[in-house]
Amino acid sequence: MQLFKPLNEQDYVSLIKYLRTKILERLGVKANYDIDPTHLVKIAELKLGVFVSIEKLMYSDGMIKRVLRGSMGTIRPIKNLLEDSVTAAIHAAFYDPRFSPISIAEFKNCVLEVTVTSPLMDVNMDWVRREMVLGYHGLYIVDSGKATILLPQKVVEMAENYYQRDGKQLGIDDFIKELCDSLRICNPTSIKAFKTQIIYELRPDGDVIERKLYLNRLLSNHVKLSVAMNE
Repeated sequence: MQLFKPLNEQDYVSLIKYLRTKILERLGVKANYDIDPTHLVKIAELKLGVFVSIEKLMYSDGMIKRVLRGSMGTIRPIKNLLEDSVTAAIHAAFYDPRFSPISIAEFKNCVLEVTVTSPLMDVNMDWVRREMVLGYHGLYIVDSGKATILLPQKVVEMAENYYQRDGKQLGIDDFIKELCDSLRICNPTSIKAFKTQIIYELRPDGDVIERKLYLNRLLSNHVKLSVAMNE
């Protein structure tokens, strides 16, 4: 299985730094990141969906937890990947209606996560059962007139809840049942799927890596090993 990787390591490190620069500029702070403009030019040539999340690092009982502080994005490209990423990051930081605008003090303890999405593919429930890789594919589902975007991060959240309740990994049949039981998505009239590349900071202004959610221990993927071996 060939993974969806539109950005290489140099590209996505530059993208994260650039998004930090734009948020800091909005906060009135001048950033001094060394960003190779050729990477930004390459990113600006791509037309893909993108979601940007800001997570605040919280310390509790000696553990570090990542708590959502804002998230925004688009499943279809509006301009290009660079501009759409900036728009998503600014909206996540300052205009997510679930949160107040972020402050300078808060942002110092926040990390960024970017999910790049492939063009949508028309699929059906048979494809979901046979081909979907939990933690890698996302879904755009219409059920009862309501559209739902299901990113891999949400699937992992479902797997965590499932494990706490039932004490076992989430497999594809369990996932389909959870769609109906938890999200009330039981008889979708339309399903589209997309691949993802997820990148995030390990700590504020720290190393940037790819987040391989499909290898999460709480997900039961029959293709998990083959995915890892073909990277």
